[in-house]
Amino acid sequence: MVTEAHQLWEATEEKSGVKLFQKTGLLHFGPKNDKELESVINCLALCGIPHEVMSSSEANQRYPDQLKLPDEYKCLSEPDAGMILSSKAVDTFQKLFVAEGGVIKDYHKVTEIQPGPVITLVTSKATFRTRHLVITAGGWSKDILSTLGLDLPLKVVRTEVYYWTPKDPDKFSYREFPCVIEYNVDSHFYGVPEYEYPGMFKFCPFSGVDIPSPEQRDRGGVAQLKDQVSTCVQKYLKGVSSEPSIYEGCIFTMTPDEDPILDTHPSYPNIAIGAGFSGHGFKLSPVVGKLLSQLVQGIPPSFDMEPFKIKRFI
Repeated sequence: MVTEAHQLWEATEEKSGVKLFQKTGLLHFGPKNDKELESVINCLALCGIPHEVMSSSEANQRYPDQLKLPDEYKCLSEPDAGMILSSKAVDTFQKLFVAEGGVIKDYHKVTEIQPGPVITLVTSKATFRTRHLVITAGGWSKDILSTLGLDLPLKVVRTEVYYWTPKDPDKFSYREFPCVIEYNVDSHFYGVPEYEYPGMFKFCPFSGVDIPSPEQRDRGGVAQLKDQVSTCVQKYLKGVSSEPSIYEGCIFTMTPDEDPILDTHPSYPNIAIGAGFSGHGFKLSPVVGKLLSQLVQGIPPSFDMEPFKIKRFI
């Protein structure tokens, strides 16, 4: 799926004339015996994706002004990896959708879905009828799907995104430093080179705090995350401030196995569902959109969908 998603991102760039993918490379690092890191290495080899396994000292030599990884760590480099420019991507998808005749209805809160051969969708502003419906409601998915008789183990998590100021920002620009992912038994962190905010490097946790609903995303409970990330920054990186310069809230929706739900409703095959992307779905969005379109129209999907079916939770 990742390989086709990459191809579809390239096709979208060509069609729109907008740059959406910035190649930076990606460096994974963690303890030598980390099973998840080893699984990633095996997966890349199986899929024929270019990669390089190296020691932490080799990585430190490659990035002498940025890294100070421990001797007991090993590293994995993906030279062709990078980052999706998410805001530009959303804007571009919307413009292409409208250009094809689509209509975007903002600020319509869904209040009721009446399933059937013709589905009735009631919102705070209007009523719509359609033969096919795709539900991709993010943190609101659990509540919306419960009205259709599905009680799915979707968990809304609030986390924070931190931006740190290096002494020499150029050393942490996407031209000089890759994206990074840290693996550990107790925690996972990721970093993105200086791009979104001039002069700042993004370094954040994969973890967060469970919240009852997206409406409560601004409540407290995440103070400990900053301390954890700060400790990680000081442990692995050189010349970066000990306190973040900017922090922003963020929510994502988890499934128990951290794989998304991509399936049709068990009772209503004309309703397709995409939910629970567990913080790693955006990069796959072009191929996810294609698959949901195939599912809702009864077209055989391009991939084996067994790992993503609803039945694994009901």
